[in-house]
Amino acid sequence: MDGIANVARQQQAQVQTSDSQNDRAREIQAQSQPKDLVEATQEKSTKIDSKEQVENLVKKLNDALAPMRTDLSFGVDMDDIFYVAVNEAKTNKMIRRFPAEQAQDFLPKMKEVTGMLFDTKG
Repeated sequence: MDGIANVARQQQAQVQTSDSQNDRAREIQAQSQPKDLVEATQEKSTKIDSKEQVENLVKKLNDALAPMRTDLSFGVDMDDIFYVAVNEAKTNKMIRRFPAEQAQDFLPKMKEVTGMLFDTKG
């Protein structure tokens, strides 16, 4: 009977150790998350209701796109200031347009991709 109790205690101790290691790993991951990604996620929840906010978003999108050196750029759609346009940089021809809130969702994803491709820590 004591042997079974000892085995049960060991298994319980292993489970508790595993749980505490998982909790610690989650804490470390949360602390090591880049500040820009956290800020970008927080930006997602804000509502865009002015031309200045759309222009600020366009600037951030272009900054995130810059390391990829594409022939694309973001701009404010002249037909509706609450839309963001994707333009061909050389001709300034509009390729596609998005509502500003939808374009705002692109920003964290673009920063994540840029971070994976151009990791400065490597």
